Amino acid sequence: MTRQSIREGAVNTSIHPGLRAMKKSQLLERIASAAGELFLSKGYVAVTMEQVAVQADVSKRTLYKYFPAKEAILAHLLEDELAHDLDDRQLGLQDARSFRAGASALLAESATWCEGHSDYLLPYIRYKFSVFEPGADAGSDRGLVPAWEALISAGQRHGELDPNRPAYQLAIYFHYLYLGALMRWITGRDLSLAGEFETVVRLFVEGAAAR
Repeated sequence: MTRQSIREGAVNTSIHPGLRAMKKSQLLERIASAAGELFLSKGYVAVTMEQVAVQADVSKRTLYKYFPAKEAILAHLLEDELAHDLDDRQLGLQDARSFRAGASALLAESATWCEGHSDYLLPYIRYKFSVFEPGADAGSDRGLVPAWEALISAGQRHGELDPNRPAYQLAIYFHYLYLGALMRWITGRDLSLAGEFETVVRLFVEGAAAR
């Protein structure tokens, strides 16, 4: 085993699983942080995976083990930022009495955020569609899907939405409506992103409302 592999957190069967997970998390954050600095200084398009490896002080093999493409690093960065922004909202999401009101408020904030990160959105959305796994573990979700699930569960409890479908399933449906609205806005900037999001909420609620 080389010194570099030890430094980069190579798996040792004698290490406790919790410690391995912590080392992996630290390595991922180091790589993501290095990539984020490069994206800001050089622009996302100009940055290469080789530059990220040098900036993070890891081998290209290690980099590609955890992030198969630059878009995967971007997704990690954006979803971490989003998850951090959502932390203070979680209690409110759980206690919401109306999916329509809660989702509309969250989407209004998302529209402002997206308008400030427009250069990143197209590669991010393309990547998310390309790696979509219908059978993925719900617990592995990051970003907005857990927020949609909390709001949908609240809407189901209060009779606004049909309770006969799993909230997580409906959250996935809603999330891809959300991504579709983003795609329309990215490719047609004469559109209002806030207006696109309002349409998504209306379509979803009217299609999933309890009869």
